[in-house]
Formats: sequence, structure tokens, C-alpha cells
Amino acid sequence: MELSGTSLLWFFAFIFLMGNNGMFGFGNNRYPMGPQPATQAELTAGLNNQSVMNELNALGLATQNNNYETARLISDQNLLMQSMNNTNNINVIQGFNTISSKIDALSAQMASCCCEIKTQMLQDRLSDAQARNDLNNKLPSSGIATLTMENLI
Repeated sequence: MELSGTSLLWFFAFIFLMGNNGMFGFGNNRYPMGPQPATQAELTAGLNNQSVMNELNALGLATQNNNYETARLISDQNLLMQSMNNTNNINVIQGFNTISSKIDALSAQMASCCCEIKTQMLQDRLSDAQARNDLNNKLPSSGIATLTMENLI
């Protein structure tokens, strides 16, 4: 059997892979560069994920606490805003009540003033009418020419 160049190349490659002390997973040395089988301690540590679970539980609890605290702060803020809004509404209503009571007082003063003015006007008319009546009674029948101050008083 005669070996050609390509066949000879393949033959040396095979020898190289088989005899180079396990390189690329072949040879007589077990796992020199590749993964080695896990020991009992490593398997136990890998399967014992309780510490990871505890950390995840702690993270979950911290997240829940943060969410609760955030919701509480938002609720407190809303209550404060409502309280401030109620206080503002009460102040506005009290302001309107004050204005309304002042308008009512002014209306009463104006009504009283109008009543006093009207009464005074009626009294003035009555006084004028009485004075005119008295003047007409004191005038002599002959007319104004004979009117003297003594007759009027």
C-alpha cells in the first residue's frame, strides 16, 4: 500500500492528536485542559441553593417594603393635599361669608338711610304745606300790597 501526500498528512495528524498527552480531548491523560468531573462537595454546593434563595427572599422583601413605603408616602401626600385644599376651600368660603355679611350690613345702612331721607322729605313737604296754608290764611283779602311783617308773624 502506497501512501500519497494527502493520506500521509492525515496519518500524521491522527498520530499527533492521539499521542500529544490528551490535547483536544484525546490521549492517555484524562481531562488535562477540559472539564473535570465534579466532586461530591461541588455537587452538594451546586445543589444547595438555599443561600441563593435566602438572598432572593431578602431582595423580594426589601422590594415589597420599598413599594409599601412609596405607597404610604403617596397616600400621606394625597391626604396633605386634600387637607390643604379643604383649608383653602374653608378660607374662601369664610371670605365670601365675610363679604356677604358686609354687603348685608351696607344694605341695612342704605335702607335705614333711605328711610330717614324719605321721612325727612315727607316732613319737609308737610312743613312747606303748613307754611303755605298759614301764609294763605294770613294774607288779607286785598292782596299782597297790604301785607306787612306784623301780619305774617
